[in-house]
Amino acid sequence: MFDEVELMGDLPRPRWPLHPQPRPLERLDTYVRRLADTYGMGVATFCRYGLGCNVGDLDRCADDPPQALLERLSSGTGQSIRRLRNMTDARCHARTKVAARWVIRCDPEIVHKMRFRFSGHGGFVDSI
Repeated sequence: MFDEVELMGDLPRPRWPLHPQPRPLERLDTYVRRLADTYGMGVATFCRYGLGCNVGDLDRCADDPPQALLERLSSGTGQSIRRLRNMTDARCHARTKVAARWVIRCDPEIVHKMRFRFSGHGGFVDSI
């Protein structure tokens, strides 16, 4: 009478058994590398079989991650696509600046206390 395939359509992919949460201010490419490490495999292998992409697509995660990669990563980890998209370099950099401004507002002397840790990052400190 009814074709079951027509009624059910495509089933969502199951969530991966291991899917650690992204760390605060973690970039998307770093998160994917950490996931690959969690499964004990190389990044290229994880990208090919876990995400269905090439390791070269991971380089695009810095600015404009492919939608298919975001969708597969979202279904495997349970993270929203919006959260994953917010893990690009530019958005992480913006959140880091906001966090740094908050810390400096709470303790203005922190820049002087921690000056040695900012060596080589003068442009970032000046932009705060």
